[in-house]
Amino acid sequence: MTRDEFEYYVPSAVMPDDTLFERIAGHLDEGEADVKSLLGADLYDVRDQDLTLLNLCNRMACLAAYKTAIPHLDLVLTENGFGVVSNQNQAPASSERVNRLRQQVQFSLDDSIDDLLDYLRGNQQWVNTYTATAAFRSLVWNGRQQLVYFAVPNGHRSTLDELRPKISAAEAKIKHCISPEFFDELCDAVRLRTATTEQSTAIHKILMTIGADVTEDKAMAHFHVKKLVEWLDGNIRTFPTYANSSAYAANTFEPYKNEKDDPCYFFG
Repeated sequence: MTRDEFEYYVPSAVMPDDTLFERIAGHLDEGEADVKSLLGADLYDVRDQDLTLLNLCNRMACLAAYKTAIPHLDLVLTENGFGVVSNQNQAPASSERVNRLRQQVQFSLDDSIDDLLDYLRGNQQWVNTYTATAAFRSLVWNGRQQLVYFAVPNGHRSTLDELRPKISAAEAKIKHCISPEFFDELCDAVRLRTATTEQSTAIHKILMTIGADVTEDKAMAHFHVKKLVEWLDGNIRTFPTYANSSAYAANTFEPYKNEKDDPCYFFG
């Protein structure tokens, strides 16, 4: 990785000399290791055959290296941005400014990971790897989903991680309502990039329910889970996995009322 390439992917690190890049370069191997861990060795070795994939990988590696390096740098604020303290007459930047830079780099790294995961969906060399399956075990896999479903205007992957326990709890309730098998089928459709229009609609309705539950709007969670089950039952021929599940049998045992004795009264 050359300095020009690094500064192309990380514009905030552009400096008039090589000092900053030389200090960060020692961490580039760690950034590349993160990318290799995400892609797997086989796809990583041929990433240069796909220019878009290569650019996404390089951006993630550079941002990961920059993030790792920041705590080890004596940064100074210059007219052009941040640089490295080179003599005793330069005062290091305040911890507040450095922390703001670290957060900015973290958010950029978050977005680069989301972009890379989105691009990898449907890639036959990747979708059946352990990493791929783990990344799409949840329907909430992209930090930008927080704006639509959780009313978080500047959500990123790291802030999504903070909500993960609540998301997992909400998804456990959903699985009880529609069956774990059907939920996993929808996760697979996202990972494989094969979701039909009907599956995409089901995913949206599930995410609306999860969003309401995570934000502790119980009334809306009740509303959305009721609408989800009613819609699935009304399109039952489209969803054979759900149709053959014990969840569907329980949901249709009596007319759905969303009361305490109903199967989906877990959003209460």
